[in-house]
Amino acid sequence: MTAIKKKFKYRPISLKDILSQMKQNIDLMIDLAYSAIKFGSKEIADEVYNIEQRIHELTFLLSFQIIQTHPLGIKNAKKLEPIIVMGYSIDKISDALSDIARVIYINNDITDFTQLFWEKVPEPIIKIKINEGCNFLGKYRKDIHFRSKYGVNLIAIRRKNKWLFSKEEKILLNDTLIVKGEKAPLMQLKTECNDKEPVSFEIEKEIKEPAFDISDPEIEEMFRNIKKIYIQITDISETMIELALASLFFNNYEVAEDVLEMEELMDGLNINFEKDILELASHIQNIRDLTGILRIAFSCELIADAAGTIAESIIRGFKPHKILQKAITETAEIVVRENLSEDSYFKGKKYNELQDKKYKRGFHIIAVKRGNKWIYSFEPDFIFEQGDLIIGLGPKETVEEWRKYVNPEKFQDEN
Repeated sequence: MTAIKKKFKYRPISLKDILSQMKQNIDLMIDLAYSAIKFGSKEIADEVYNIEQRIHELTFLLSFQIIQTHPLGIKNAKKLEPIIVMGYSIDKISDALSDIARVIYINNDITDFTQLFWEKVPEPIIKIKINEGCNFLGKYRKDIHFRSKYGVNLIAIRRKNKWLFSKEEKILLNDTLIVKGEKAPLMQLKTECNDKEPVSFEIEKEIKEPAFDISDPEIEEMFRNIKKIYIQITDISETMIELALASLFFNNYEVAEDVLEMEELMDGLNINFEKDILELASHIQNIRDLTGILRIAFSCELIADAAGTIAESIIRGFKPHKILQKAITETAEIVVRENLSEDSYFKGKKYNELQDKKYKRGFHIIAVKRGNKWIYSFEPDFIFEQGDLIIGLGPKETVEEWRKYVNPEKFQDEN
């Protein structure tokens, strides 16, 4: 892909708006980058690249605005340091996400690998077709509120041969939705859309031989280990982004420490992953098929490092500027960190029981800390226990309700 040189035009924009746009763009980039390699779409990869360029522009504007504050004195400028760290780190994260998406240009067989274990990913990305009888047929995307109502994120719309990313689009008959969420709400949405086809990932209906033959028991065993670590690496790096920004927005020292713990875990996972990939290479006919997997893992490590840089600014004692608090009010989803209390509705319940809309409220549990152990993926029969530290991501409008289900004791005390 050849970059098109264009002249940058300065447009006045507030620091708050810059930060808000950076957060919203990076959230979108995460979903689009993994959609690109899941569906083998160069068009989605190009959209990721476009957002990367926008974040570069926002980073420049951020620096420009910071420089303008210098006449107010060193002391005032120093207060903006966490904002500089955030901008620099988001810029690095955008580079890494763009690299993940561009893997499809150098290794289009990466789709064979990413589609092998969609059911094991905490929030898989799948396609759903809109058929007659869908109750939101003809409605604007922005008015449907997929996250709070259905518990999923709508990433993009495929209409005939075009990809549509705007929230101003209407949902039309025969559209294909690219959505991300936990398996239960995804399957519920398929039912709502009258999509009765099995889960598949082919967009252009191109049939080809898979790059990876796992019929060999030895290779199948290697793949089992590689898949497990790959899921952890991609999921933890994504979780780290949300937690690092949450630690900065809310000045939360504990969450910042959580991020740095995860960064140490990521270092160990990457070493094991590289070792397993090198071992698998001796059993694969075309080792080029493995290059994309390695590039994704390397990019995830860069993401983890950038998230760690954000968290370190809180550990070092920097106080977040009031502009950060204003910016977070304009983001659609927030991270919540809550301990499971003795009288919690979650206590003793299995993971699949908490998919009920009554408890879920549009939230996705991205991690649980039990004692000194972090848990990132959950089997349906995983049981939540008193004292579990639950980290969830969900819509602002239902956050208080969700927290009351996790820790009603705390809210009784507050009232």
